[in-house]
Amino acid sequence: MFDTIFLDRDGTINDVGYGYIDSLSDFHFYDYAFEALDILKGYAKNFIIVSNQSGLSTGRVSIDSLNEIHQFVTKEFEKKDLPLKKIYFAEDYNEGFNAIRKPGIGMFLQAKEDFNVDLENSVMIGDSIVDVQAGERAEMKTIFLLSGYGKSHLEDVKKECKPNLIANDLLHAAKEIQLI
Repeated sequence: MFDTIFLDRDGTINDVGYGYIDSLSDFHFYDYAFEALDILKGYAKNFIIVSNQSGLSTGRVSIDSLNEIHQFVTKEFEKKDLPLKKIYFAEDYNEGFNAIRKPGIGMFLQAKEDFNVDLENSVMIGDSIVDVQAGERAEMKTIFLLSGYGKSHLEDVKKECKPNLIANDLLHAAKEIQLI
């Protein structure tokens, strides 16, 4: 049993589409997302979504659209009785070890402060090298997904990181999480 499962958003629970998701009509959960999350809730007290959303700083995504998407996500988790504590997001390109933007660990430190999360007993799941790097920096277990942009990051992840599990997608990860 883990304290918290941290989830990347785009490429992890929803399709990445054609780049920036700037409206609710462009946001689509993967068909298997809720089956996977239902399995995963048996392994953790909480879910927290941590997402880099640099489209805010470049003007490609409005804060109103992002808030609408996140309200929708929150309501869908509630409908399915999934323990989503919060959605954190980084809106800029500031980087550094403690930066909010992944691979910085700022969102994780904020979650630790807000919800008393035991990071060392938590898991980060995502489809980008920065997800794995952030999880490792925060001393969590990590699961790297080949969904979303995962396949394009695979070689770099293998060279630079040591994920506890590499899975095809979130459903595969959910079925194998007991191995980590």
